Amino acid sequence: MRRAGGVPLVLPCLDEAELAVALERVDGFILSGGDDVDPRERGLELHPTAEVMDPRRQRAEIALANAAVQRNLPVLGICLGMQMLCYAQGGELFQHLPDARIEGLLDHRAPHPVELMPGSRLANMLGNRLPHVVSHHHQGVRRVPPGFRQVGRASDGVVEAIESIDGRWLYGVQWHPERSPETADSQALFRQLVDAARRK
Repeated sequence: MRRAGGVPLVLPCLDEAELAVALERVDGFILSGGDDVDPRERGLELHPTAEVMDPRRQRAEIALANAAVQRNLPVLGICLGMQMLCYAQGGELFQHLPDARIEGLLDHRAPHPVELMPGSRLANMLGNRLPHVVSHHHQGVRRVPPGFRQVGRASDGVVEAIESIDGRWLYGVQWHPERSPETADSQALFRQLVDAARRK
């Protein structure tokens, strides 16, 4: 983030009043990786392999994601962050990809290529390359939420990237660009986020 010209701030789990202050003083957000989304609040059974995040973090990040979207603030969701953006906006997740009966399922803990949708804003941002990415996850996006579209996938069809359909700077990537900050793809993502934040 610093390499892209931004000033990173780590936010704690914010209550409603603190979130209102952050939304006025922070120009863009990264929803980072972490433990699993806990779906029990939606009446779903928890998968036995799940290692769920602290419930305070889940509540805070759902509130942050929804408020940032409503206020048109730039958001980049990374790994869990993409899943959280999807979940917060009404999408659905696979709790455990190996149970999804996906033919030719990749080991999503290993580097692999991502096919980007031609003409998508994300593909244009990354120079229409076929990025080779570093991932580490067992959950994934099952259904993209309203207002978003799938724009990247692995060879097994697992969703690897989403973007808003209305042109707002709202993106999610399943991989970890921060683990390969020297690559052109990672630099482009963070630079574009900082540029979008500066325009706010």
